[in-house]
Amino acid sequence: MKIADYYSYRHARSILEAEYPAELIDVEVILRDVDFARQAQAISRSRGGRVVAMKSLSAPKTNQLIYQALKKKGWSVTPRIISKSESHLVADAKKGKIQLEVQFGNMARWYTDVFKFLLSYSADDIEVGILVVPMQATARKIDENVAYYERVVRELPHAKMGITIPILVVGVTD
Repeated sequence: MKIADYYSYRHARSILEAEYPAELIDVEVILRDVDFARQAQAISRSRGGRVVAMKSLSAPKTNQLIYQALKKKGWSVTPRIISKSESHLVADAKKGKIQLEVQFGNMARWYTDVFKFLLSYSADDIEVGILVVPMQATARKIDENVAYYERVVRELPHAKMGITIPILVVGVTD
């Protein structure tokens, strides 16, 4: 896949480059080395005679490829969100004070990812979050109503009073 763009919310990129350069490089290398997994057969999704999605990419298979690559780089995959809690929520991956969430699913799920960042941040388990989402054109190849970079970047700044954790949003394409 290709990294198409970055959005640095609350100076996340500067913090990562200064304090966690190895982890940032891990994520960038993995995203560039892993290709989106293809569906065996593309499926067209239409609404009102208009094609809203052409399912040709597999989110679950792509996530698994990313998880495998993260493990090889020493990242903890699907760790508990809060280390000292009975909560059963899990992150996609963590390494040191960095939490990574990869969202190739429904638009509503990226809000849950931000909530998971906030829980970990409040417990002092992390200092920065990295959210990976597809660009809109790529999201349409996964399914309809998939979270996408342009919308995340449009909405996230409006939450500055409630979302205090630095988050690096990474937009990827196939």
